[in-house]
Amino acid sequence: MIELSASSLNLYLECPRCFWLYVNKKIKRPEKPVATITTGLDRVIKEYFNLFRQKGILPTFIEGKVPGKLITNLPRRGWLEFIDKDIDAKLVGYLDECLDLGNNFYAPLDHKSRGTKPDQTHPAHQFQMDVYTFLLEQNNFPTKNLAYLIYYIPTKINTGKNIEFEIIVSEVKTNPKYAKQVFMQAVSVLKNPIPTLNKSCPFCEWIKTHQIR
Repeated sequence: MIELSASSLNLYLECPRCFWLYVNKKIKRPEKPVATITTGLDRVIKEYFNLFRQKGILPTFIEGKVPGKLITNLPRRGWLEFIDKDIDAKLVGYLDECLDLGNNFYAPLDHKSRGTKPDQTHPAHQFQMDVYTFLLEQNNFPTKNLAYLIYYIPTKINTGKNIEFEIIVSEVKTNPKYAKQVFMQAVSVLKNPIPTLNKSCPFCEWIKTHQIR
């Protein structure tokens, strides 16, 4: 069964040929080193949120900035999937967090660490929230087509030698129907011959010179 995620579908949206090579031939683009501090910060934040979950309250730094409360029990620790047996494929995702908006409505919430304040929602993050909203709905968690991004931006080291962060909450309108549409299109691409060369993609040009088909 084909298994796709928001990350792999973002690759499809960027370059169908690279996506096809990645899934069907296991040929990856060269990876840049990733700072593990981001993973560590994400872990610490999730542990902090768990302190508030059972209390039915929000962490103070987002209180009044997002609606509702933290979901009491994050489904399978945030793991969600949608299976389409007709096309023998599934779409999966791992939620950072989920808000209970009340009246049986929910919204995905995702933590993002950045060096500077974002001017707008990055297209990859937008689509990620589209996917998460779709997955919530397919797992019996109705949504209002909304998601929330929390940006953590380091600002300074205070006199106590602690790092201070500016925390910005952004509400994102989502399109779960678009997420499903892209998923179906991507699966179809995988089941057909390799897409044509993407001349705007440097990796495609590199693959071409090595005659990988």
